[in-house]
Amino acid sequence: MARWTVERQKAAPAGPERVSGAGWTAAWLTGAVTLWAEGALALVIHFLAGLREEHYVAAGIPAYVGYLLGAVVAVVVLGLAGLLGSAAAVLPVVQLSRWSARRTGRTETVRWCLAVCLAFAAAVAVCAGVPTVLLGGGWTVLPLILVAAFLGLVPAALCTRAVTVLRRTGARFALAGVVFVCGLTLSAVVLVGGLAAYGTGLIQEYEPPRLTAAELVGTWTDGHGGTLTLRADGTAVADGLDVHTAKAAYDGDRSEQCSGSGSWAQESSPSGTPRLGLGVGGCMEGIRWQFGGTEEQPTLYCWIGDPDSLNQYTLHRGSPAP
Repeated sequence: MARWTVERQKAAPAGPERVSGAGWTAAWLTGAVTLWAEGALALVIHFLAGLREEHYVAAGIPAYVGYLLGAVVAVVVLGLAGLLGSAAAVLPVVQLSRWSARRTGRTETVRWCLAVCLAFAAAVAVCAGVPTVLLGGGWTVLPLILVAAFLGLVPAALCTRAVTVLRRTGARFALAGVVFVCGLTLSAVVLVGGLAAYGTGLIQEYEPPRLTAAELVGTWTDGHGGTLTLRADGTAVADGLDVHTAKAAYDGDRSEQCSGSGSWAQESSPSGTPRLGLGVGGCMEGIRWQFGGTEEQPTLYCWIGDPDSLNQYTLHRGSPAP
């Protein structure tokens, strides 16, 4: 009888080890750290990808202090989001994986955990995607949410699961530290590698178009009825430009549109990049227009107030001048 009992115990699938309160705390922190690392890596990739698009970077000591504060805020926000996300999604998935495996008499494995992650991601896609579709969004939002939720959940769930199968509490907390260091290192490597790729020309960074005088000739519009016409003879005509309206909104002054005639010429900025010098009837004196957009769809823009605010007034190229 004793022999039969031993054989039955050996034949039964081995269940996961019981996790104490400290163990679940370590699991929660590991999930939070993993989500934080995923968020940091996503921000780095987003930043590097954004360098290929039109962007404006303010300079000067105040701007650099602002960037530093922004980075600190991003780290704190990612940390808080990681703690909440670990408690709301990662831990429930890991616990559900353990419970469902035990209920079905199976051994809780990595594949089983991945299946639970997929089921959880599908539920998130349905709950978040269906209302979006009903409000007028496309059906493509459902697979996008499914893929994003699954890919974001899997690393955190697997790292958290690894904590729950360790026996020693110290090793569980140590794993959270390892995940943090690895995530930080990976983000730093990607950032340095991406900047090196841009610096060596392996990846082309965005550069504003270098418009010739002939390409500047034509009518430029602000999209709200205001136009600026640049003629080949160097004359310019402004009609209802809202540059003063935008400036007044920024300064809190009375709105005023700008119309009149004057002259224009292509010139170089202190940094050597070309720009447009424009003088129209005294209402646009001192404004220097920069080139933006792309070669196919160029724009002219000027700063509204302090350039560090990144507020712009933009004109888009319309029809050629008569």
